[in-house]
Amino acid sequence: MKQRVKAKAEEKTIEQPEIKCHHYWVIEVANGPTSIGRCKHCDEKKEFLNAFPDINPMRRRGSPLDLPKLPEVEMEKESES
Repeated sequence: MKQRVKAKAEEKTIEQPEIKCHHYWVIEVANGPTSIGRCKHCDEKKEFLNAFPDINPMRRRGSPLDLPKLPEVEMEKESES
């Protein structure tokens, strides 16, 4: 004689990876050294600088139109070029 056994379906919880927000920052009007920004999608807050700090490695001294100094080159007197 055959017996029928009902097997309970196993409940599996599948962990879904966290969906990271691709922030769309809406930053308040500049009023002081920093401004607060808020993400349009997830409502996260972040502080933004309104100007570059004094220590900036990209900052150049002088005009960007100044050319670097090249060493003086002397031509040989016998050379035709």
